[in-house]
Amino acid sequence: MQQTKTEWLTGPQAWAEFVATHPELGYKPGRMNFHNFLRNAKPHLVAADAIRLAKRKFWIAHQSRFPETAFEISTCAVTQTSTAALEGAKND
Repeated sequence: MQQTKTEWLTGPQAWAEFVATHPELGYKPGRMNFHNFLRNAKPHLVAADAIRLAKRKFWIAHQSRFPETAFEISTCAVTQTSTAALEGAKND
């Protein structure tokens, strides 16, 4: 059986890679730390198609979009304007 390479990882896998790549941000690896990060970051990550909910049960993350978007969120590159736009989109 041949296995194809995918652009998607489980959320905790992508989180562990992000944390290892950016120790300067002070995040810790682990499933619960990933879910804690999602509390505020989820709308931005979904809007950027960096994460998706699979089987209505668990998060998968895109290998290139997740770290890029997570870094922008972590360094406050995501502005209040984009937050307001996301809130408006949710209410539509």
